[in-house]
Amino acid sequence: MKKQIVLALAFSVMAGAQTKRSMSIESFDYSTVMTATQAIFGTQVDVGQGISALLTSRVAQDGKFTVVERRKVANIMKEQDFGASNRVKKGTGARIGQIRGADFTLMGDIVVFGRDDRRNSAGLGVGVSGAGGMIGGSKSTGKAVVVLAYRLVDNESSEVVASGEARGESKRTSKGGMGGFFTGGVLVGGGFGSNASNFGETIIGEAVMDAVAKLSADLSTRGAGAASSAKEVEVEAMVADISGANITINAGSGSGITNGMKLTVFRKGKEIKDPTTGEVLDVQTERIGDLVITSVRDRIATGTYSGAAAKVGDVVRN
Repeated sequence: MKKQIVLALAFSVMAGAQTKRSMSIESFDYSTVMTATQAIFGTQVDVGQGISALLTSRVAQDGKFTVVERRKVANIMKEQDFGASNRVKKGTGARIGQIRGADFTLMGDIVVFGRDDRRNSAGLGVGVSGAGGMIGGSKSTGKAVVVLAYRLVDNESSEVVASGEARGESKRTSKGGMGGFFTGGVLVGGGFGSNASNFGETIIGEAVMDAVAKLSADLSTRGAGAASSAKEVEVEAMVADISGANITINAGSGSGITNGMKLTVFRKGKEIKDPTTGEVLDVQTERIGDLVITSVRDRIATGTYSGAAAKVGDVVRN
């Protein structure tokens, strides 16, 4: 009984993890706006790295993709190697070779980063380079604009399956110059501190956040749809309930299952174990019937079953 519970939990985890498309996010190229960023910050700042960090957080929160780490994957491999050593208690360390591959890579360019040259001032003034405002005169209106262009690339075929742009803006009015609205102490270790508490309070920070939020939202709709059609969803679920000719499985729309999807039901058989460690390496399965999905919810799906008698715990795949 204990062994069956363990296998059920394992297949349940696989069902949630293997059906969501995975993505790695590269640092955005900022070569076209390098001069503008240097004028704003007064030094060379890798804004592409900061924006990719913000996107990683937002895309992971949206939940349409599983985001995998690539920039610091060497640290993960180091931890796996450490876990395989005799210094770590058996069963508690990360296993070697369990790093998940990425189905897609998000690449992008920062095409606009800085001021909008359209200015509004109540009096005569002098332009401030890189600041987007005017000095001298009663009022100055500064507007920060950030435009991000992205493309979602299928790692298997190198095909661009989705692309688009996201424009973020922020506007403020000041009686003085606008330079402080752009910087505000956002420099952290050679890059802008996207997690610094004062970053979101700056005019350029607000524009960056706006652009990142819009890009992430676009990925959650058009990007996720394109990714689903580019690659067939792999279903690995289990029978959770049987009611006459209807079977309910432990995976739903969150795993990419849709109405009309045709799945196959398998009966688990002999376990193949490692003769040294006793670890289960594989579980043989036998096809027993077919399932056509008729109703889908977030975490479960129900369909019409035909075939030999099924039971709770049987494996369901496509």
